[in-house]
Amino acid sequence: MFSIRIFTIDFYMSRPVPKLDVCYSPFRKTSVKRVPILRVFGPTPAGQKACLHIHGVFPYLYVPYDGSQPVDKYLEEFALSIDKAINASMSESNAASSNSWHQQTVFKISLVNGVPMYGYNPSPRPFLKIYIYNPNLVGKIADLLLTGAVMNKVFQPHEAHLPFTLQFFIDYNLYGMNWIKLNAVKFRITDDIQDQVGINPGIQALWDDERQRRHDRNESSQLIKNPSQG
Repeated sequence: MFSIRIFTIDFYMSRPVPKLDVCYSPFRKTSVKRVPILRVFGPTPAGQKACLHIHGVFPYLYVPYDGSQPVDKYLEEFALSIDKAINASMSESNAASSNSWHQQTVFKISLVNGVPMYGYNPSPRPFLKIYIYNPNLVGKIADLLLTGAVMNKVFQPHEAHLPFTLQFFIDYNLYGMNWIKLNAVKFRITDDIQDQVGINPGIQALWDDERQRRHDRNESSQLIKNPSQG
């Protein structure tokens, strides 16, 4: 078992890596373009400095489900409605660029049971658990749900206020300076690590996101030299 003490945690968006990330969404019936990857910095029990990349974790939020619609069809329509609402919102925000924003936002939606945190609720109720690709869009989606932009109905989102990293901590019972223990890990070979010497990983991730954003908008992805490379 491999373990690392959690000093710092963040995340970045990246193209999916075969055998490490989900590359196809059966729910959306399409290939996955970008996935969130958590990154933990800290020492091993032997004192070695390490950077741990955690794949396969997606941010999520909940909304109540009243059961009035057939489940499978309703889940598909709900995902499409979120995509439509977020794309319209992002296109309006970027109207000056004259480029429309179009991307899939929802990875999948599943039906679960839970107890609402608002008011008195003696028994569990059905909820839609909505998994999102980009953690930075969870708050925006929550706002759209509250304003009736999704399915032409107002929904009360749950757990949308939790940052992605905190949500991960809660789900896996972790906290800062605690040990995260893993049964399955892969190590990068030394040659790959040496090629990255001198590159700030945080700045590099921002540059990669900017290149992808420009590519999605059919803009030039040619950027000046990354300042972290000297």
